[in-house]
Parts: sequence; C-alpha cells; structure tokens
Amino acid sequence: MTHLIALPGGTELAGDYRINRVLGAGGFGVTYLADEMALSRKVSIKEYFPADFAARDPNGSATPKSENCSGDYTWGLERFIEEAQTLAKFNHSNIVRVYRTFRANNTAYMVLHFEEGKSLKSWLKGLNRAPRQKELDAIIAPLLDALQTIHKADFLHRDIAPDNIIIRDAGDPVLIDFGAARSDIAAHSKTKTVSALVKPGYSPYEQYAETSKQQGPWTDIYALAATLYHAVTGKRPPDSPSRMLKDEMITAHDAALSSYRTTFLDAIQKGLSLKIGDRPQSVAQWRGALLAPAPEKPGVIARLRERTEVKKSAETKRKAAVAPAAVNAPVPPPPDAPGPKGGLLDFVDGLKSPAVAVTPKAAAKVPPAGVAAPIAQLPAALPGRVSSSKKRARPAPSVSRTRSLSRELKTKVILAITIASAAFIFQDQIPRLVHPLPSGITTGAITAGPAERSIAQNSEFRAHDGAVDALAFSGDGRLIVTAGSDRALKIWNAGTRTLQGSIPLEGGTATSLNVRNNRAVTAHADGSIAVYDLDSRSRLYAFKRSDASAWAAVFAGSEDLIASSGQDATVAMWETGTLTAPDSLLQGHASAVQALASDPAGRWLASGSADSTVKLWTISTRGMRRTLRGHHGAISTLGFAPDGTTLAAGSSDGAIKLWSASTGRALRTLNGHNARVTSIAFSANGDVIASAAEDGSVRVRGLKRARVFGALKDLGPGAKTVAFSNDGQSLLTGGLDGIVRLWPMPEPLLARRD
Repeated sequence: MTHLIALPGGTELAGDYRINRVLGAGGFGVTYLADEMALSRKVSIKEYFPADFAARDPNGSATPKSENCSGDYTWGLERFIEEAQTLAKFNHSNIVRVYRTFRANNTAYMVLHFEEGKSLKSWLKGLNRAPRQKELDAIIAPLLDALQTIHKADFLHRDIAPDNIIIRDAGDPVLIDFGAARSDIAAHSKTKTVSALVKPGYSPYEQYAETSKQQGPWTDIYALAATLYHAVTGKRPPDSPSRMLKDEMITAHDAALSSYRTTFLDAIQKGLSLKIGDRPQSVAQWRGALLAPAPEKPGVIARLRERTEVKKSAETKRKAAVAPAAVNAPVPPPPDAPGPKGGLLDFVDGLKSPAVAVTPKAAAKVPPAGVAAPIAQLPAALPGRVSSSKKRARPAPSVSRTRSLSRELKTKVILAITIASAAFIFQDQIPRLVHPLPSGITTGAITAGPAERSIAQNSEFRAHDGAVDALAFSGDGRLIVTAGSDRALKIWNAGTRTLQGSIPLEGGTATSLNVRNNRAVTAHADGSIAVYDLDSRSRLYAFKRSDASAWAAVFAGSEDLIASSGQDATVAMWETGTLTAPDSLLQGHASAVQALASDPAGRWLASGSADSTVKLWTISTRGMRRTLRGHHGAISTLGFAPDGTTLAAGSSDGAIKLWSASTGRALRTLNGHNARVTSIAFSANGDVIASAAEDGSVRVRGLKRARVFGALKDLGPGAKTVAFSNDGQSLLTGGLDGIVRLWPMPEPLLARRD
C-alpha cells in the first residue's frame, strides 16, 4: 500500500528514530512503525498531518494547503501536542504509553509504545466462533479500569471501536488511537466533515453535534457498549442518527451468537441507550452490571420444596374456604395452665372476644373444653337467650363479630412480628431513612440517630498534591505512611504529624499499600512491586513478573514473604531472598485479581477478583481452602479483622460482605455506599469497621448491631482510604484533596458498641 502523503522508509526524525514503514493513515495523521536507534526498540510514531488542509513539500515538511487553512492548521497542531502531553501522564498498562512528543518538519510527532498483538476486530475474526463469556470478561475488566482512569483526568477517548483496541499477545487489551484532539480539530475547522467527528455504528448521537458540550463519560460508554455488541452479535449496531428516527436495532439478547449472562447483555443494552440520561453516567455505575456473575439457579431440592409449599398453601386456602364456621368456641385456658403450643395467643384471642358468663347451674351443661356445644343445648343463662323467668339479657355478640375481632387481633400480632423482623433485617438502613443527612454533609457519611453525636476531626495535615490513594500505620503506631497520586510515598510522625521522609514511587502511582512492622510494600500499574524500609526511608527491593498491571501486594504473614496479584488473574508469592521469580503461583480466578489481604497471624491469604469471587488460601501450604461466592460486583478491596476470624470484602456495587474465615459462612451484608468500595479498616478489637468508596463517602459502623454510629463532619470533597490507629481510638481518612484528617472516636460512641 502506497501513501503519497507519508514520509518514506528510512527517514530519520529528531536524530533518534528511523521510520520503518507506514502502519496506517487517516484524515488527521499518519502512523509509522519506527526504530528507536539508541535503545534498539520498536516504537509507533504518530504524525500530525490533516489531509484536508495540509500538504507536504519535496523536503518532507508539512505546510497548510492555502492561506485560508493556515489558522486551522496551527490551531490543530497545538491541540495535537496538548493531547500527547495529557496521554503521557497516564501510567496504565491498558492505555497506550506515550514516550515523548517533539516538533519537526513544521509539524508534531507523538512517540508511543509499539503494541505487539491484533486489533479486537482481527482477534474476533480469528476466533472463527463467537467469543465466550470468560474471554470477554478478561478483556472488559481492564478496559473499564483504563477508561475510568481516563475519565478521572477529565479526558475522553471519543473513538472506542474494535479497531482501536489491541489484544496483546499475552491476551490483555490496550486502548489506542484517541480521538479527542481529532474531534476538536474537526469541530474547529472551516472544512470540517462529519466523518472526522464520528465512527458510524459506534458513536452516540451527541457526538454528531458540532460542539462537545453534551459529551461526557457516557459518550465513551456508548462506544464501548457498541463494541461489545459487535463482539457478541458479529456486527456493529445501526448508526445512532438512524436509530433516532426509527430504532430498528435488534437487542443484544436476540442477536447474541452464543450464551451470555443475562445481566451482561442487559448492561450492553443499557449502554446503547439513545438518551444520555438513560445510559450509565460513569464506569463505576456500569461495571457491576457488566461483570456481575449470573444468579445461581435453585437446585432440584429447592425447586421441589417450592412446589410443595405452593401446593400446601393452595390446599390450606381450599380447606379454609369450605370449613364450617365454629360457633361459641370455648374460652382457652390462661397461659400458665397446661395447654397446647400457642396457648398464649389463643388466650389473648379469648380475652379479646366478649366475655361469656356461666352460672353454676349452667356450667354443668357446658361441654368439656375442646367440644363445641350444639346451639339447642346452650345454657339458658348464657347472654343472648331468654331465661325461664322471661328476663331479657343483653344481645349476644354475633359469631361473625367475634371472628372479626379475633382476626383483627391476630392481624395486629402478625403485623407487629413482621415489623420487628424487618427492623432486625434492615437495621443498617433504618438510620438513613429516619435521620437524613445533615445539611453540611454531602459525602455520603450518615448519621445514626438523635442520641448519637457527629464525629468532629481533631487535626488535619496536607499530605500530597492530589488525592491520598492509601494510608496505614506502622506496626508500633509511631509512623503514618501515605501514598498519593503525586507518585510519592511519605512517612509521617504519628504524634506530631511532621514529615519524616518522602520516597518517589518509580513505578508510578501506587495501586495498593500494605504495611507490616517497619516495612511497606506497594503495587503499581506497570506490573512492578516495591518494598521499603520506613526507618531508613529507602527502597529495599523492586521486582516485577510481567508488564500486566499489579493491583495488589501484601505481606503474607512475614516481612520476607509477599503476595502480589494483578491483571493476569494469578496470585504470585515472592520471598525476598529470591526475587528473580515467584516462589509459587496461586491460580483459580477467572479474571483480574484486584484485592489481597492476609490475616495478621499469617495463616490465611484472601484474594478478590473481577470474577466476583473471593478465594481463601492457606499460606503455609499455598493450597486453596475455599471459594466465597455471593457478591454482585467485582471485588475491589479486602480486610481481615485483627483476630483473623472475620473477612470483609468490598465490591464495585458498593456492598461489603462479612465472612467467617474459618467456616466460609456469609455473616452479614453492609450496604450504604453507592460506588466501588476502595478501602476497609477494622478497629483494634474488631468491633467497629470503617469503609470508603470511590464517590468519597465514608461509613463507620459497629459490627455487633451493624449500625452507623457516627457521621464525619467537614470531610471536604470526601475520602478514598481509611485506617484506624493501633489502639482503635482514632480513625484516619485520606482525602481526595490530599489532606489526611484524624477523627477521635468519642467515648459515648465507643460505649455504644453493643
């Protein structure tokens, strides 16, 4: 294929790169495969060259086609460079890496990592069959993480499609060829064309507008949903403008070529909604539905039991409809007298019914308890009948009236029991319903009742220029360790809040932080793991298994044994004496392992995955103990109680499940967050749990009754991470604004832990 506008092979750029061949060309540029001579590696180079208003002179330089195009050319050149500078800030294994940008030949160039692999479009075609659910899940989870990172930086991709996703040889995906600058240039240009703004079938309707005012994360969500629709149906959706006129798109359910989770297909359909408001507004809102496991179908025994109960209920109703009305049933014995089970309710019913006076003479004619007397044999002295002396007594209550009162009382008793049961089951939600948020709190922290006080912070200090991503106390409680989005690990004196030292994170922003005694370990999106000594404030070890993102790293019961996990769905065990390769690999998850936790005694390791399961492993034998199922979203964070008996697992749908580590039994579900749970912390004695979520909300709960017992006042824009002091008397929150805040737990609230 010949490109007349492209630079010829062998052309050198900036003295560092030699062009090999053309990889592709579009309306706004040319992409080359090149050799970076100094490092002997292949790179991709994207050249700014808008074909509509640019030409190339004999020397290879780009020039505007005419004087009228000069302004558009220069404006677009600046947007191209700005996009390169923005993309260079992303350090995510599933976002194409930008190494540098430079000007030459009167234009600009962007140097990118060369990705070995196939486009998603080619990958799907090469399968020669419909992709399986597990194969798609393994691709979707990292793509969602990448997209969420992009959106957090207030940036949009704007060109997601099967040919702009590369499936690496290792199987993980990477987003390439951003269209943000291209869309801006096309919208600004006097010669703009709709084809430069959109990709038919994959672009939502708002992207066809000349301005980007209505575009947001939901725009990329539509494009990714259209890409997944292509994957499961074999063809792209109809263009959004034609759908606006008459929507004839076959639903993903009806068009799917294989068997997929119903919730997965529903999520695709939701993402393809034409109206912006009907789509998920963020990746966090969409992730749970896409990756949630299918609900388990009831087994044979459960189905038989259900049928039996239905039959019994129908038979009971039939008998009740034809049963003869009981007349003047005897008054039951008082509750302290011998009687059948349920006598107390019968006794109350009897008291509710009008009293029946029985004279000594008439008592002889009253039949034994449990035998109804015929109407003809009722004693003459009973109310409602005329005695032989012709004296008129009060009218007897009718049978229907008696039965009505009895039913009324029973209904009230049943209603009371129902309300009490509901109060027990939903006790975690009642405070939020009864006591709304105070006017000054907008972060999702919730009060628990008028008798319980809000928690006011004791002190605060600025820790990072940007969000505090993670924090922890040292083993002796002397130090506070924080990791921030400014790519720094900082060590603070816990008493004075003064900075003791700062260590640059060479692997980029930490995806996790774990501290044991005087050591800290961090994981990074570039796949690296690093171990630090807190006293000397230096890095001790750095190791890496692959380029796949490392999402978690923890000390597995010892400072010299480390567990790490990431995008490749495995858990690697490392011994600090031999870090050239993992000591062992723990396999079993079907998707990325995003969370790890080790119990303080070093007996068990827990791993949480995007496949919505938690697995428990025995550290000494590296064997799997059990799999914990029941979550409806990807597992995002884990935490053991100090005694190791309880495991808390937070997920992308905002729920936290508590599990018994010894039996694997689900103990309780804590709701309240509306976004992915990012951090969980137990107090020193394990009776209080704090959690933070992606929306900045913080929840503090007593576990014995699972009640929120305090609201954090003045939390600012919210927090991403929480940690209790070693004595459990104080809570630390790491703010989205870079501020660490300390919240003493008031004594009256501590006393209410019952």
